[in-house]
This record gives sequence, C-alpha cells and structure tokens, in this order.
Amino acid sequence: MIRTTTKALWIAALSLASTWFAPATQAADSQQLNPDFFYYFNGQGVGYRGFSVSDPDNWGGVQAKDFAAVSKGKKVEMKPTDYKAKNDAIQVTWARKKTKGVVSLYGSDTDLSKYKDLTALAFDVKVDQKPSKDVQLGMDCGYPCRAEVSIARQLREFKKGEWSLFWMPLNCFKSDTFDLSKIKAPFMLSTEGKMELSIANIRLERLPKGFPGCNEE
Repeated sequence: MIRTTTKALWIAALSLASTWFAPATQAADSQQLNPDFFYYFNGQGVGYRGFSVSDPDNWGGVQAKDFAAVSKGKKVEMKPTDYKAKNDAIQVTWARKKTKGVVSLYGSDTDLSKYKDLTALAFDVKVDQKPSKDVQLGMDCGYPCRAEVSIARQLREFKKGEWSLFWMPLNCFKSDTFDLSKIKAPFMLSTEGKMELSIANIRLERLPKGFPGCNEE
C-alpha cells in the first residue's frame, strides 16, 4: 500500500500529475527522446527496446513483431491500436486461462537509481475489460532481480473505455533483490485473470514537489 502523509495529499498529487505529465510528452518526436526517461512513445520503442509476451509454456517470451505477438500458451495477445493517431498504442488481452501471463518491454540496462524519489513510472491506459484477478506492475533488473506493485484496484476504478493517466512512484518498487541501477525491463504487466488494456506512452515523469510517494512518513 502507498503510504503518504494524508489521503488528500495523494489525491492532490494525482490531480497535479494529470496536468503536469501530459503536456510534456504530446508533441515530442520519439527519435529525439532520452531513452532513460521514455520507453515507448507514439507507437514506437525508444532506444533499443522491444515488447515480448510470455506464459508458463515459454517464460522466455515471444518477441513482438510490428508490435503484435501471442504468447506460446495463448494466455497473452498484443496488437497495435489507436490512441491519438493510428497504431500509436498497443492493446493487450489476457485470456481466461487459469495461468499467469506477462507483457514486458525489455532493452539495454538503464540506471534509474538517482531518480528513485523524484519520478514515477507513467503510461496512458484504457481499460477495455476490467481485471478479474490481481494485476502486478513490475520492473526487472535480471532474474531474480525484480519488484512488483499490485495495481488491480486502481485499474478497476478507471472508467471502462476511456483513456486515463496511470503512474506509480519509482520508490514504490521494492524487494530484497531489486536494483534500480540495472533496469532491463522498465515495464512489466502480469495477471492470472482475464483482462484487456490499451497502453500508450510508457515513460518516467517527475513527482509533484513535496510528494513522498511510498517513502515512510
């Protein structure tokens, strides 16, 4: 659970984020963006990054081609979809099969440690079908180096079929093995249930000034 000084501070931070985050990324060219901060933008990977989908039949994953892929056990399928322009987002569907499925965005190692208390992992999302089970948002730094945060409650609160901003402070990602200085996958999303999401513009954004994220009070 995210701990803040007050619930009101968290609500205020979300309100500020919705006005601060969006304008900074709408007009930029994905080829000119800093790959330390932008990972998938305007329907293109930034830097040497690519998507894959995986399930227990092949945890190594199936690499997406032209942003389309189906995991070996057919738990997860991704394909291009539209956000503000044609094919500038992906739609990811988790089937009803009772097994875990993951969509991941992998690339070169990135050191995010100095931004731990300053930024959030952010993306635009449209909930096409609300999750039937828990959902984990994660970052990977090479197995077993990984941290995940449960986000099913937040996704269920979004209005179905409408685009919304989702963000999670970097200091919320914690585990005994996690190392923000060696991030290989800045974005991972998994569930054992059924769910369908459209996702665009995966990036880091600064936290509102004075907002502690998941730091202890």
